[in-house]
Amino acid sequence: MLRRPNFRTYLRRTLQPVLLAVLLLVPVAAAPRDATEPGSLSVPRVNVIDNTAQVSVTFEGAFSPELVERIESGLPTGFTYDFELMRDRKHWWDAHLETSTLEVAAMYNAVSREYLVNFKLDGKLIESRLSRSLAELESSMTRVERLPLFALDDVPPHTRLLVRARVRLGSRTLFSLIPTRVETDWQESSKFFTPSLDSNATPSEP
Repeated sequence: MLRRPNFRTYLRRTLQPVLLAVLLLVPVAAAPRDATEPGSLSVPRVNVIDNTAQVSVTFEGAFSPELVERIESGLPTGFTYDFELMRDRKHWWDAHLETSTLEVAAMYNAVSREYLVNFKLDGKLIESRLSRSLAELESSMTRVERLPLFALDDVPPHTRLLVRARVRLGSRTLFSLIPTRVETDWQESSKFFTPSLDSNATPSEP
């Protein structure tokens, strides 16, 4: 008399070789390398001079060997800094007032062994610098010092404001399938006030 095969045993014997073959064919997703980590952005520092918000930030941990390799290949390589001016509201979401973007891109000249760094503010070239060492290049690309970003002439005096910032590095593919953007978290400055009509400067932290 023929015994009826157990259904679970049949599935296990049939599917185990198939699953093993699939696991061998699909590569294991590796942990992200330093080249794909966004690094960290410091808390923005704001100074109001001549009724203009000047912003300083430092981008740390992004100058990896892979990034240097891309730069020295001769391809334009860099970051995009996003800045947003917000009106602080205690019991509601902050109100967005204005946006500004700083693009920083470096190119390597293998003949002169110099790095040309271009700075574009809202799409307009505002500065070009020559760097002769990697330390100088890193400082140029990752330190933004007192950049005049937001004119406050149309903002009423004594309005409580803040500036938030992030850095975008481009995109990568997650698990070889899903495109994702590589960017830092938003960082918010200390709150500050627009100056009174008879004042030309105010500290960033009143």
